Amino acid sequence: MVSEGRTAPAADGPGPPPPGHLGPLGDALVACGLVLSAIPRLLAWLPPVALGAVIFHLSSSELDIDAIGSSTLGHYVANLGHPGAFGILALLVAAALAPRARTLRGPWALLTPERGLWAVVLTTLYGLTDELHQATVPGRDASLLDLLGDFVGALFAVLVVLAVGNPRTTRAALRRLLLVGLVLSFASAGVATWWDEARGTGPWPF
Repeated sequence: MVSEGRTAPAADGPGPPPPGHLGPLGDALVACGLVLSAIPRLLAWLPPVALGAVIFHLSSSELDIDAIGSSTLGHYVANLGHPGAFGILALLVAAALAPRARTLRGPWALLTPERGLWAVVLTTLYGLTDELHQATVPGRDASLLDLLGDFVGALFAVLVVLAVGNPRTTRAALRRLLLVGLVLSFASAGVATWWDEARGTGPWPF
């Protein structure tokens, strides 16, 4: 394990893989990770807090489904926004939680599975508060299926971060992970949309 402040080989130690190892998409993900890792840990909390504020603001007004398209399409796009937005939020939280290490490619956030789990938990808990908030907004409602989408997006994002930082991850394994995450995200949005169309409001225990 590489401790913060030491230099690790980029190819065979914890840290970003060498260019080309994970393919063009993997290189893009690594570039994103390098940018986030360059932000000091204390300042790294600013992006997730800012995104959380944006989510709160969007949840404070009634969603105009007609502006997106037909009722079914509008509901689906809105529901698909849950895994997308909370996946990004989990990525930012993970970057803030992980200690930095100096590698041959620059600072890198060393996310452990334990810290990744915390990123998923914190993001999902924020999703729960967002649903509770929406329950008080006219024209919005709370839904466990929306919260499921939040969890799927957060889990998917953290698993991708862990995979990119694992030197044993292959290009094929990363592609499979991305495909599974996208399928689950689209599926969670589909289930939520089906329920919305059938029942009018999402399932909620209270």
